[in-house]
Amino acid sequence: MRVHLDWESTYHYSEAVRLLHTELRVLPVDGFGQRLEDSTLSLTPAATPHPLRDMFGNTYHHVDFLEEIERITVSLNAEVETTPAELGIGSAADPVSPLLEHLYLAPTERAPLDKAVAAFNDAIPADLDPIETGAALCDLIGTRFEFEVGSTDVAATALDLLRVERGVCQDFSHLMLAALRQRGIPARYVSGYLAPPEGEASAEASHAWVQLRAGDRWYGFDPANDAAQDGHYIVTAVGRDYDDVPPIRGTFAGVATENWHTTLRVRSSAAEQ
Repeated sequence: MRVHLDWESTYHYSEAVRLLHTELRVLPVDGFGQRLEDSTLSLTPAATPHPLRDMFGNTYHHVDFLEEIERITVSLNAEVETTPAELGIGSAADPVSPLLEHLYLAPTERAPLDKAVAAFNDAIPADLDPIETGAALCDLIGTRFEFEVGSTDVAATALDLLRVERGVCQDFSHLMLAALRQRGIPARYVSGYLAPPEGEASAEASHAWVQLRAGDRWYGFDPANDAAQDGHYIVTAVGRDYDDVPPIRGTFAGVATENWHTTLRVRSSAAEQ
């Protein structure tokens, strides 16, 4: 299918800041079973984003503002073609180094190996293969917990979801990562966008889901929607958890407070033959 993205995020500072460094992971990747047909990434004030590559293989962009500014706006327009749904459940086979495999099995602060996660995992039969385990966890998380914006914050962990039993896609994904890794299954956090089956949808944030490693392939599951990854999912970056792949991250010199607002429009249609 063909997906068009319009993203705009504006940061306001209570007073002028300087030496602002920003990292952007908002541009869809060209790979992972999708093709980036066209894209424009721009900033206001005008600046040139420079592409870099991180240890997880993601291409991201950085931009620096040395002068004082009180506001920054990031705008993205992109056209992506994805694989058919029946092929999109797993990304194209790609090698994983021993270091990355270790990292995708290791606990993180957001996805810890904890007795509460182990108790949650007890509901999943131990004799399932990795893909069956992923499907069972996806269903269990999607049906047991309530999706509720505002019930957690951006700093929440898998343990917070277990405690309050409601959260957003980021929280659902962290719990699934922790549960898979506790079973010895390599798993990674995926940041990106979710397109509607057809037509246009609006949102105030990007989306998150999980991919697990089975054999020489990755298989994606979205516990927030109790669904397998298919051609409606657009990947921007992968990592151990959210902290590796936030859409926008930065630092600045100054004592200002900041607030931001994001708008996202995703339009999808059948791919041209």
